[in-house]
Amino acid sequence: MVNNELALDAETGVPSEAAADERYFVRLNKSERVQHMIFAACFFVLVATGFMLKLPESFLSFFGQAGEMLFRYRRLLHRTAGTLMILVGVYHVYYLLLKPAGRRWLVDMLPRLKDLKDMRDNLLYYFNIRNEPPEFDRFCYKHKIEYGALIAGTTIMSVTGIILWTQYEWSKFVVDIAALVHGMEAILASLAIMIWHFYEIHFRPHKSPLDNLWITGVINEAEMKEEYMLHYKKIMNDPELQKIFIKENPKRGPES
Repeated sequence: MVNNELALDAETGVPSEAAADERYFVRLNKSERVQHMIFAACFFVLVATGFMLKLPESFLSFFGQAGEMLFRYRRLLHRTAGTLMILVGVYHVYYLLLKPAGRRWLVDMLPRLKDLKDMRDNLLYYFNIRNEPPEFDRFCYKHKIEYGALIAGTTIMSVTGIILWTQYEWSKFVVDIAALVHGMEAILASLAIMIWHFYEIHFRPHKSPLDNLWITGVINEAEMKEEYMLHYKKIMNDPELQKIFIKENPKRGPES
């Protein structure tokens, strides 16, 4: 339960050091963390079982009967993970439209003109033309681009996967196109996760070797100020947002 009487400096309105030591900010609630974990698990199973089709027969024969058995169950694992991923996607749509936290997520994730300005200013900062990076809200332009790509990629993979699953109901032309798109999107999605997502979330110097946000759902006040200063200011000036996003005592476990 969040204490609404935050210890703020009387002149600046900035939290005192004592309060800052105990204040954490919620980035992912319990539902969002569970959705992410299931989706991620399905993704890795799909990648492993999907790219197995590209392995040479000599590689599988090296493992003998174990390799044959694994390949025999590959299709079942792939289709099970694909079905579960689709169900998570359907639930996510329900969450976005019918749950208060989901609607808040959707509104905060919508693209805005400020995102273009932030992108420009961030590039200028990277090239040492600006002295400071822009102040980001709850989701910055990078999050929104990746989230949009996730939605588009999941939709494409789901549609083409269903076509391949029911290939006898479709013409050869449709099946061939679906197979081509499915394979190309699989490669693109894998590269996006390994290069973009892993670096942005886990491998940046101040986060390496692993950011535990996907487990705990919270970040400390120092990181909140550094990464999402605009959102931080909004929270600190709005008692209702404080109830939603501030967690005073992280020792009690992840936000639920």
